[in-house]
Amino acid sequence: MRESTIAGVIASAGYATRLQPLPCSKEMLPIDGRPVMDYVIDRMRRAGCTQVRVVTRPEKADVIAHAEEIGATVVLAHPATPGESFVAGMTGLAPEDIVLIGWPDTLWEPEDGYVPLVQAVEGGREIALGLFESPDLERSDVISFDGSGRITGIHIKPADPPSTWIWGCAAARVRALVGLEHEEWPGSFFDSLCQNGVELYAVPLSDIWLDIGTKEALEQATAGRET
Repeated sequence: MRESTIAGVIASAGYATRLQPLPCSKEMLPIDGRPVMDYVIDRMRRAGCTQVRVVTRPEKADVIAHAEEIGATVVLAHPATPGESFVAGMTGLAPEDIVLIGWPDTLWEPEDGYVPLVQAVEGGREIALGLFESPDLERSDVISFDGSGRITGIHIKPADPPSTWIWGCAAARVRALVGLEHEEWPGSFFDSLCQNGVELYAVPLSDIWLDIGTKEALEQATAGRET
């Protein structure tokens, strides 16, 4: 039997409208002297990822050049949604392969955060979500889960959050993500699976999480991020 590939997919085809004007693509913004996208890629590789696939638009020349420089595979596409972007990055993978989902504009700890997610999937879980305790709940996917780690709901930007935990990274068998392209955001897809009886597994990781998708968060990151 063929050993499962572990592939990381980075959705990097967005327009960063909330941050414009920018001197470069959002994924290339320097944080502590490195493009922000490098942080999630490093974390994927720590978990045994042998393929990193960066999905981006042909006009994002800086992202393309950097991805090639660090040994990632560039997947050129014009996805209309993040869901379509992740699916484009999974092209050619086998159903039993493991895909790591990551956002190229996030900073989080621990550096080995994908490791327990991969272990959970290799141990029989179809989908494992890495959770972060965060005060930024109004623009996040908030997770409710029980004592065994079973996720009971994914709440998209809830007015009344049921917990202080959000998901920020994921590992899954490719077969478990069939249909992801039909949802704009992975969180909505995960919630639909949850509501239809598919078991999703929660792995709490830390309380260190920053999404630099807003000007305020970017200022916080460049002023000195938590370590």
